[in-house]
Amino acid sequence: MIIIKSYRAIAYPEKCHAFLVGHRKVLEDFNLENISTNTPRWINHLNTYVIIAEYNGEIIAGARMQIADDEFALPVSDAVSHFDPKIDDLILHKRTDGNAAELCGLWNSRKLHPKLGITMIVSMAAVSLAKQINTKNIFAICAGYTLRSAMKMGFQVEKGVGNNGEFVYPNSNFTARVLSMNGFNLENTYTEYKDEIELIRNSPIYSRDLKFDQEIIPLIYENLI
Repeated sequence: MIIIKSYRAIAYPEKCHAFLVGHRKVLEDFNLENISTNTPRWINHLNTYVIIAEYNGEIIAGARMQIADDEFALPVSDAVSHFDPKIDDLILHKRTDGNAAELCGLWNSRKLHPKLGITMIVSMAAVSLAKQINTKNIFAICAGYTLRSAMKMGFQVEKGVGNNGEFVYPNSNFTARVLSMNGFNLENTYTEYKDEIELIRNSPIYSRDLKFDQEIIPLIYENLI
Protein backbone atom coordinates (compact mmCIF):
# COMPACT_ATOMS: atom_id res chain seq x y z
CA MET A 1 0.00 0.00 0.00
CA ILE A 2 1.16 3.52 -0.83
CA ILE A 3 -0.22 6.38 1.26
CA ILE A 4 0.19 9.99 0.15
CA LYS A 5 -0.11 12.35 3.11
CA SER A 6 -0.34 16.15 3.00
CA TYR A 7 0.25 18.14 6.18
CA ARG A 8 1.50 21.44 7.56
CA ALA A 9 5.21 21.19 8.29
CA ILE A 10 5.04 22.50 11.86
CA ALA A 11 2.37 19.94 12.78
CA TYR A 12 4.52 16.84 12.14
CA PRO A 13 8.21 17.64 12.83
CA GLU A 14 9.26 13.99 13.04
CA LYS A 15 7.87 13.27 9.59
CA CYS A 16 9.60 16.40 8.31
CA HIS A 17 12.96 15.20 9.61
CA ALA A 18 12.39 11.80 7.98
CA PHE A 19 11.53 13.63 4.75
CA LEU A 20 14.77 15.61 4.99
CA VAL A 21 16.86 12.47 5.56
CA GLY A 22 15.31 10.75 2.53
CA HIS A 23 15.78 13.83 0.35
CA ARG A 24 19.42 14.21 1.37
CA LYS A 25 20.11 10.56 0.56
CA VAL A 26 18.76 11.03 -2.96
CA LEU A 27 20.77 14.24 -3.45
CA GLU A 28 23.94 12.52 -2.21
CA ASP A 29 23.42 9.76 -4.77
CA PHE A 30 23.59 12.46 -7.47
CA ASN A 31 26.37 14.49 -5.77
CA LEU A 32 23.97 17.42 -5.25
CA GLU A 33 24.25 17.88 -1.49
CA ASN A 34 24.47 21.69 -1.74
CA ILE A 35 21.15 22.22 -3.52
CA SER A 36 19.35 25.27 -2.08
CA THR A 37 16.24 23.44 -0.87
CA ASN A 38 18.29 20.95 1.17
CA THR A 39 18.05 22.76 4.53
CA PRO A 40 15.96 22.18 7.66
CA ARG A 41 14.73 25.78 8.04
CA TRP A 42 11.38 25.06 6.40
CA ILE A 43 10.41 22.60 9.15
CA ASN A 44 9.49 25.53 11.42
CA HIS A 45 7.98 27.68 8.68
CA LEU A 46 4.27 28.38 9.21
CA ASN A 47 3.64 28.64 5.46
CA THR A 48 5.23 25.37 4.36
CA TYR A 49 3.17 22.27 3.60
CA VAL A 50 4.60 18.82 3.05
CA ILE A 51 3.51 15.92 0.85
CA ILE A 52 4.99 12.48 1.45
CA ALA A 53 4.57 9.03 -0.02
CA GLU A 54 4.77 6.17 2.46
CA TYR A 55 5.28 2.58 1.35
CA ASN A 56 4.92 0.00 4.12
CA GLY A 57 5.43 2.81 6.63
CA GLU A 58 8.63 4.17 5.05
CA ILE A 59 8.81 7.58 3.37
CA ILE A 60 9.91 6.88 -0.20
CA ALA A 61 9.09 10.22 -1.87
CA GLY A 62 8.02 13.74 -1.05
CA ALA A 63 7.68 17.40 -1.96
CA ARG A 64 6.87 20.73 -0.34
CA MET A 65 4.50 23.56 -1.09
CA GLN A 66 6.12 26.69 0.32
CA ILE A 67 4.05 29.87 0.28
CA ALA A 68 5.91 33.09 -0.52
CA ASP A 69 6.02 35.47 2.44
CA ASP A 70 8.32 38.07 3.99
CA GLU A 71 9.93 35.57 6.37
CA PHE A 72 11.37 32.91 4.10
CA ALA A 73 12.48 33.36 0.46
CA LEU A 74 11.27 30.80 -2.04
CA PRO A 75 13.97 28.34 -3.17
CA VAL A 76 13.56 29.60 -6.74
CA SER A 77 14.63 33.05 -5.52
CA ASP A 78 17.67 31.62 -3.73
CA ALA A 79 18.61 29.70 -6.85
CA VAL A 80 18.03 32.37 -9.51
CA SER A 81 18.27 35.87 -7.99
CA HIS A 82 22.07 36.08 -8.26
CA PHE A 83 21.75 35.10 -11.92
CA ASP A 84 18.73 37.27 -12.70
CA PRO A 85 17.23 39.60 -10.03
CA LYS A 86 14.03 39.84 -12.08
CA ILE A 87 12.90 36.60 -10.43
CA ASP A 88 12.05 38.55 -7.26
CA ASP A 89 9.93 41.03 -9.23
CA LEU A 90 8.11 38.10 -10.82
CA ILE A 91 7.44 36.48 -7.44
CA LEU A 92 6.15 39.77 -6.05
CA HIS A 93 3.86 40.19 -9.06
CA LYS A 94 2.44 36.69 -8.56
CA ARG A 95 1.99 37.34 -4.83
CA THR A 96 -0.23 40.34 -5.60
CA ASP A 97 -2.24 38.23 -8.04
CA GLY A 98 -3.69 35.50 -5.85
CA ASN A 99 -0.59 34.65 -3.78
CA ALA A 100 2.35 32.46 -4.82
CA ALA A 101 3.98 29.25 -3.64
CA GLU A 102 6.66 26.91 -4.88
CA LEU A 103 6.43 23.18 -5.42
CA CYS A 104 9.96 22.35 -4.25
CA GLY A 105 12.09 19.67 -2.66
CA LEU A 106 10.55 17.02 -4.94
CA TRP A 107 12.31 13.66 -4.60
CA ASN A 108 11.75 9.94 -4.74
CA SER A 109 13.87 6.98 -3.68
CA ARG A 110 14.53 3.86 -5.73
CA LYS A 111 12.37 1.63 -3.55
CA LEU A 112 9.70 1.38 -6.24
CA HIS A 113 9.88 1.13 -10.02
CA PRO A 114 9.91 4.59 -11.68
CA LYS A 115 7.13 3.53 -14.05
CA LEU A 116 4.73 3.60 -11.10
CA GLY A 117 4.86 7.40 -11.44
CA ILE A 118 5.34 8.28 -7.77
CA THR A 119 6.82 11.66 -8.67
CA MET A 120 3.72 12.66 -10.62
CA ILE A 121 1.45 11.24 -7.91
CA VAL A 122 3.15 13.39 -5.25
CA SER A 123 3.07 16.42 -7.58
CA MET A 124 -0.66 16.04 -8.15
CA ALA A 125 -1.24 15.96 -4.41
CA ALA A 126 0.83 19.14 -4.04
CA VAL A 127 -1.00 21.03 -6.79
CA SER A 128 -4.34 19.90 -5.38
CA LEU A 129 -3.63 21.98 -2.25
CA ALA A 130 -3.63 25.32 -4.11
CA LYS A 131 -7.20 26.28 -3.27
CA GLN A 132 -6.98 24.96 0.28
CA ILE A 133 -3.94 27.10 1.06
CA ASN A 134 -5.37 30.01 -0.97
CA THR A 135 -2.44 30.19 -3.38
CA LYS A 136 -3.20 30.60 -7.07
CA ASN A 137 0.32 30.73 -8.56
CA ILE A 138 2.75 27.84 -8.22
CA PHE A 139 6.43 28.08 -9.12
CA ALA A 140 8.85 25.23 -9.71
CA ILE A 141 12.43 24.65 -10.83
CA CYS A 142 12.75 21.99 -13.48
CA ALA A 143 15.65 20.14 -15.11
CA GLY A 144 15.48 19.43 -18.81
CA TYR A 145 14.78 15.72 -18.42
CA THR A 146 11.67 16.40 -16.32
CA LEU A 147 10.30 19.32 -18.36
CA ARG A 148 7.84 17.23 -20.34
CA SER A 149 6.30 15.76 -17.17
CA ALA A 150 6.10 19.20 -15.55
CA MET A 151 4.29 20.63 -18.56
CA LYS A 152 1.79 17.77 -18.43
CA MET A 153 1.11 18.85 -14.86
CA GLY A 154 0.33 22.34 -16.16
CA PHE A 155 3.59 24.21 -15.69
CA GLN A 156 4.87 26.66 -18.32
CA VAL A 157 8.37 28.09 -18.72
CA GLU A 158 8.75 31.65 -17.42
CA LYS A 159 10.75 32.94 -20.39
CA GLY A 160 11.05 36.46 -18.98
CA VAL A 161 13.73 35.43 -16.47
CA GLY A 162 17.17 33.97 -17.02
CA ASN A 163 18.16 33.00 -20.54
CA ASN A 164 14.70 32.56 -22.03
CA GLY A 165 13.66 30.84 -18.81
CA GLU A 166 16.87 28.85 -18.38
CA PHE A 167 19.69 29.23 -15.84
CA VAL A 168 22.62 27.23 -14.48
CA TYR A 169 21.51 25.22 -11.44
CA PRO A 170 22.43 23.53 -9.13
CA ASN A 171 25.94 23.57 -10.64
CA SER A 172 27.68 24.15 -13.95
CA ASN A 173 26.79 20.66 -15.14
CA PHE A 174 23.06 21.36 -15.18
CA THR A 175 20.62 23.72 -16.86
CA ALA A 176 17.30 24.29 -15.11
CA ARG A 177 14.15 26.26 -15.93
CA VAL A 178 11.84 28.51 -13.96
CA LEU A 179 8.25 27.32 -14.30
CA SER A 180 4.89 28.51 -13.06
CA MET A 181 1.25 27.46 -13.30
CA ASN A 182 -2.24 28.46 -12.24
CA GLY A 183 -3.11 26.06 -9.43
CA PHE A 184 -6.73 27.20 -9.27
CA ASN A 185 -8.05 26.58 -12.78
CA LEU A 186 -5.33 24.14 -14.00
CA GLU A 187 -5.71 25.71 -17.44
CA ASN A 188 -2.66 24.02 -18.97
CA THR A 189 -2.89 20.69 -17.15
CA TYR A 190 -3.40 17.54 -19.23
CA THR A 191 -6.89 16.11 -18.76
CA GLU A 192 -5.78 12.84 -17.12
CA TYR A 193 -3.89 14.75 -14.43
CA LYS A 194 -6.43 17.54 -14.07
CA ASP A 195 -9.21 15.04 -13.39
CA GLU A 196 -7.21 13.31 -10.66
CA ILE A 197 -6.12 16.59 -9.07
CA GLU A 198 -9.76 17.61 -8.82
CA LEU A 199 -10.68 14.25 -7.26
CA ILE A 200 -7.91 14.62 -4.67
CA ARG A 201 -8.86 18.24 -4.05
CA ASN A 202 -12.51 17.48 -3.41
CA SER A 203 -12.03 14.68 -0.89
CA PRO A 204 -9.94 14.49 2.32
CA ILE A 205 -9.41 10.79 1.57
CA TYR A 206 -9.26 9.55 -2.00
CA SER A 207 -8.12 6.11 -3.15
CA ARG A 208 -7.51 4.13 -6.31
CA ASP A 209 -5.41 1.18 -7.44
CA LEU A 210 -2.04 1.31 -9.16
CA LYS A 211 -1.51 -1.52 -11.63
CA PHE A 212 2.02 -2.59 -12.52
CA ASP A 213 3.37 -5.92 -13.88
CA GLN A 214 0.34 -7.94 -12.84
CA GLU A 215 0.45 -6.37 -9.38
CA ILE A 216 -2.23 -4.13 -7.92
CA ILE A 217 -1.05 -1.64 -5.29
CA PRO A 218 -3.65 0.34 -3.31
CA LEU A 219 -2.99 4.09 -3.41
CA ILE A 220 -4.55 6.33 -0.76
CA TYR A 221 -4.39 10.13 -0.50
CA GLU A 222 -4.87 11.55 3.00
CA ASN A 223 -5.15 15.29 3.58
CA LEU A 224 -4.12 16.04 7.17
CA ILE A 225 -4.09 19.82 6.89
